[in-house]
Amino acid sequence: MENGDGRLCWEPKEYYHPSPGLQYAVIVLNEALDETNMQYVNFLWRHASVRVCVDGATNSYHNLMQHQSTPSLPAPSDTSPSTFRSSVTSGLTNGLPCNSCPLPDIITGDFDSAQPELLKLYSSLGVNIVPTPSQDETDFTKAVRVLEKFIEERNFEIQHVVVIAGLHNTRFDHVIANIATLYKIEAVISVPVVVISGGSLYWLLTAGDHSIQIPEDIIFNPKRSWCGLVPVGQPSTVTTTGLKWNLNNQVLAFGHMVSTSNTFDPISCGLVTITTSKPLLWTMGWNIDQAPTLQIAEEPKSSCCPNQGIADKKERSLPTLTHLPTKATLAEISLKDGKCPGPMQR
Repeated sequence: MENGDGRLCWEPKEYYHPSPGLQYAVIVLNEALDETNMQYVNFLWRHASVRVCVDGATNSYHNLMQHQSTPSLPAPSDTSPSTFRSSVTSGLTNGLPCNSCPLPDIITGDFDSAQPELLKLYSSLGVNIVPTPSQDETDFTKAVRVLEKFIEERNFEIQHVVVIAGLHNTRFDHVIANIATLYKIEAVISVPVVVISGGSLYWLLTAGDHSIQIPEDIIFNPKRSWCGLVPVGQPSTVTTTGLKWNLNNQVLAFGHMVSTSNTFDPISCGLVTITTSKPLLWTMGWNIDQAPTLQIAEEPKSSCCPNQGIADKKERSLPTLTHLPTKATLAEISLKDGKCPGPMQR
């Protein structure tokens, strides 16, 4: 959304603690969900308007979010197919939903990780199963394409997409692939895509003027009040305000200067402005230690975005299952002067 001076405005808190009624999509990538972030991902998942599991994330979603307290049985590889099929369907109650965790709207990927029996199960429950076998793009990129088609065909309106990329990503090539996807999907989807990876948020700033309203819980947290501006692929001329080390029409480029380990100027009241001549990667910390969960009571708060709901969207849930496969269980305070009017829209 543009503010009064024509800048694109970003409110990071809406990405990790969305306002009640905010319409957004969540994508959970393969290996992005484990026991350490399950409660927080569950919070984002339940409040999302559109929910997407990418490939092997289906396994961890099923084992960790659908059936957190149910003992598991041996993996499908340790049992016969008929025994496994029986184990995942024996808890159905006349085919009616009886578990409160919403089902995915979409399961997509090349399916080299998702358990085939789970794909059959969720397909039978009305989940859209969308194979994307091409190896020319990452599953993340393909998932955004599938999501864009899904919301366009149904005339859904969302404000942004939150991508859960995990807490303990040890594959640097995966991190680079995720960044490359942000640059590529600029022409694919018309709403912002923000990646949450451990204690980091990052997204792409298009060429032009931007405002970012930094929450107080980040500004005054020494462990989380870091930020960076990274010119990926090409140099960019950048001017900023609101940072401890501002840029004044300076060139950022690999082999020249990159703004990392920067922080916020508390005098600016959390308002950061950035003008960039080329697309630029913005990254910042967030207070993951105080991530919201389903156990935290939500305080009502106003939103400047209209509550544009998804018409007639049903919250579907998975029937309770008595036995589970275990294979691939994978390892607030807003600033009172509110310079930004609401979640940014392109």
